[in-house]
Amino acid sequence: MRISNITKVAILATAAVVAIAPSAVAYDLTSSGATSVSTFLEKCKVNYQADTKDTLSHAGGGSTTGKTAINTGTKDIGFSDSANGTAPAGVFHIPAAVWPIGIAYNLNTSANKQLQLSVGTLAKIFAGTITMWNDPAIVADAQAVRSIPIYEVKNGQTVLNADGSPKVKSYRTLTVPFTMPAKPITVIYRSGGSGTSNNFVAALTGLAPTVWTKAVSDNFATSNPTDISKKAGSFQAATGSDGVAALAARTKYSITYVETGFIAANKALKAAVVINNAGKTTSPDVTGAQASFAVADFSDTTGLVTWNYKTTAPAAYPFTAATYAMVKSNYGKADLAAAVKRQVEYMAFDCSTKVTTEGMIPIAKTSDLGKAILKLTAKIA
Repeated sequence: MRISNITKVAILATAAVVAIAPSAVAYDLTSSGATSVSTFLEKCKVNYQADTKDTLSHAGGGSTTGKTAINTGTKDIGFSDSANGTAPAGVFHIPAAVWPIGIAYNLNTSANKQLQLSVGTLAKIFAGTITMWNDPAIVADAQAVRSIPIYEVKNGQTVLNADGSPKVKSYRTLTVPFTMPAKPITVIYRSGGSGTSNNFVAALTGLAPTVWTKAVSDNFATSNPTDISKKAGSFQAATGSDGVAALAARTKYSITYVETGFIAANKALKAAVVINNAGKTTSPDVTGAQASFAVADFSDTTGLVTWNYKTTAPAAYPFTAATYAMVKSNYGKADLAAAVKRQVEYMAFDCSTKVTTEGMIPIAKTSDLGKAILKLTAKIA
């Protein structure tokens, strides 16, 4: 069964979340993988333990590490921001979090200004074909009139359309004076295998196929259309989302892609707003990610999300990703399986409403996405 739009997901932030019943037997579950959710899980752990009596020890390491861990059975759960293409029989995906990938930059500009960049310009920056901050394309984007969506709000909550996207009431136009420095750009990227890299590269490939012409993978360097090994001065690698953000924060005139929580945690960084396919100015926030997910395809059989990079939905933030909990259909022990089921459901339904600083979309059990998650967790045994 395919859910073609987010009626499918009506991810209602206002919907009541049914509490998970506390477990009779406490479990210390282990996981590794996506660092995109490391801070999210850490901030939720007190509530998670109090409500379920379980704990989760998440080792991080990146999506490739999570895939290896669940495939070889060294962890109870693997987390990945990209599909596990080598999963053995019995290992499957559950989308436990949906979030925007922020474009973080480090410039000596006013803290009150937010840089605007188009998807086409971003594709060329990260491919290394735009190398200076005062490049005409960047200057044009920064100074272009911004068309910013104003969402309809009721009782303090954003109103959603039938397809689950935020309802746009009107647009506000704004021009921000920006003088770009005559400085070379340093691109910071994730080393090794990363689901965040996979999603970011997939978006660049879908948005600018004439620029990003190589196959999408978890490795930013090998997926890049430019041989960045020959551009050591302008491309620098770091490990993990925290490492990427930290390196960008201490590297002036840098740019990177990272989860928004890591941008907020580093005062030297700001998140760019992005001109999408509709020519509208979108932000890496919950509403922008909701709009993007509304036009995506989601399979409640495989648990995988297929993003629509060609969409002209006006509010859609183009760099949106999902984190999958990779679990087993047979854990060999009923109490362990029950604990894994509790963890995934708590992460999806409870953590997303309790931890609001990490940009994760709130998911209601009563939404079509929530029902699909429950259908998938029912396979854990």
